[in-house]
Amino acid sequence: MAARLSLIKKSILVELFGDKGSGYFWEARFLPRWLPLLLGVVLGIASAILIVNGAVHFLIPLVLAVPLIILFNRYPFVAIMLWMLLFPYFVREPSVAGRYIYWMLHRAMIPGTLGIVLLSHWLGIRKREMVQLGRAELAMLLFLILTVVNIYLFNVTGVNKILIQFYDRLVVPFCLYWLVRLVAPTRKDLKRFLWIAFFTVLAQCIIGLLSWFAPHLLLEQWITRKVGARTVGTLGNPAVYTSTIIFLSLLLFQYAMYCKSHWMRALILLTFGLAMFCVFFSFSRGSWLGGILAMLGLIFLYPNITLRLTAIVLAITLILGQSVLASEIAFSFERLEHEDSAEGRIIGDVASIKMVQAKPWFGWGYGNYDRYNRQFLDRVGNIAAISHRGTSHNSFLSVAAELGVPLLLLYMFPTLWWLLLTFKVRRRMPQNGFWSWPLLVMLWLFIVDWFTAANFMDMMRLNMFGTSMWWIGLGFIANLVYPYLESSDTEAPKWVYQSDRQI
Repeated sequence: MAARLSLIKKSILVELFGDKGSGYFWEARFLPRWLPLLLGVVLGIASAILIVNGAVHFLIPLVLAVPLIILFNRYPFVAIMLWMLLFPYFVREPSVAGRYIYWMLHRAMIPGTLGIVLLSHWLGIRKREMVQLGRAELAMLLFLILTVVNIYLFNVTGVNKILIQFYDRLVVPFCLYWLVRLVAPTRKDLKRFLWIAFFTVLAQCIIGLLSWFAPHLLLEQWITRKVGARTVGTLGNPAVYTSTIIFLSLLLFQYAMYCKSHWMRALILLTFGLAMFCVFFSFSRGSWLGGILAMLGLIFLYPNITLRLTAIVLAITLILGQSVLASEIAFSFERLEHEDSAEGRIIGDVASIKMVQAKPWFGWGYGNYDRYNRQFLDRVGNIAAISHRGTSHNSFLSVAAELGVPLLLLYMFPTLWWLLLTFKVRRRMPQNGFWSWPLLVMLWLFIVDWFTAANFMDMMRLNMFGTSMWWIGLGFIANLVYPYLESSDTEAPKWVYQSDRQI
């Protein structure tokens, strides 16, 4: 009888846990049987607690958690597509519901999807070929660690608040880059992403123009038209607005060059022309300069179609400028001739440089720029310090002032690293087609535009969407370059080995 009971117990244990090792238990028992049961119990208890506490609004994301986890595990690139499709309309946290959506889309979905990708690879739940991360990603991780150390050492206003800002402005954008790198989107993935790009460009252009001509049709939080205002769409910042539509419209332009459908090609080119018109309509001089540099690069790649399209947009602008856009054209000339804001930027930049000179190694502390910059404001030539209004208008000087020059170099290292590798793979890449060298150049044109605009606007501290776009673009660049790398491309230079032998 005892032997029979022992046999029954053993058969039950074998049925529940298996008898072929831990790997078999994990794949054949835990994932299909135990995990759903555990999730059901946890979600049931969590739902009951939320209902009792009156937090019913959290039930929707809780109910959607399981299917979303399955979706993000099977096709993680959809998280980036959803972020790009929805997040632009909640960047400014307009309402209580908007803040919840902001929290889910930006703070939870992107890091959560990255965690799912890493966990599924580690557990072997979904087999995918993972790219080999290298110096660029290590520099980013080291930058985040040292920034946290900087916050704890030099913050004087409250660590928790600064850590939340740090998470929104830097951690999530880095997660977007890492997600693009690990997922390694294919040609098909990028073409799917172009539908999101087309809708976003069109929506932002329409909202930007409506804010001038029919603001009553917009939601209150999207209306920014005031005296001296600039066009920002739903993104709250002209530099972020223009760099976003330039990034997405450049990808669309590259697709149009190899699109077989004539009507689709014409539609995309019309949308691109509208995007360039809205860059002008931003009335932001930094955005104008960045847009001009991007267009010059585009003329180098596709001279005929770019020059024709530019001529058409200019002609339409000049014609409308004599009638319905007369006041807007006058405002653009006023922006060009307006000296106060330019003088204020000079005062602010000189003050930032003085801050860097005072503490070049560790900076004044993350989030402390506005606390200390006023003591460095001083006359520059004939420009009085009173010309400076507000905070920093240079993203990179802000980083150097708050974190020090070494951390600024660490922050810029991934961009410089992939730029170096871009030159090395130039002749190995296809020279024609959608997925080719011109696509890589398009992405670098966006980086040039963003870098230019960021020298006139502190996008990294004032708007996390702009920073996120930078790192998504760099992730796409890394994804294009990586397959064409050879082992010798990432080796240390020869002079390092020579110095070793001399030692």
